[in-house]
Amino acid sequence: MTASLISGSVGYDPSNILIHPNLYERGLAAIMEFVHDFEDAWQRVFLIGHNPDMTLIINQLSGEFVVHLPTCGVTSIEFAVDAWSDIMDGAGRLAFFDYPKRHIKNP
Repeated sequence: MTASLISGSVGYDPSNILIHPNLYERGLAAIMEFVHDFEDAWQRVFLIGHNPDMTLIINQLSGEFVVHLPTCGVTSIEFAVDAWSDIMDGAGRLAFFDYPKRHIKNP
């Protein structure tokens, strides 16, 4: 599982990973409902998933237009809200966007 592999690389305890397989290919509404239910004590959340949903949620929340989130792509969206339930379309700021192929030098 991708989340477990990533957690080991960044020093995060994999026993803290919450897996919600019912989000797979469920669309933006399901992801937004999931986000709105996060505990407000959580300051930072890593949401790991698959396209097209990940690209679509990035665009919806940030108001930016990312054509495609590549495999192993990472974004960071910052929100100026007090509660996860306050997050709305376009309320975030795309603070970071990177992906592995961006760092491959052409021979």
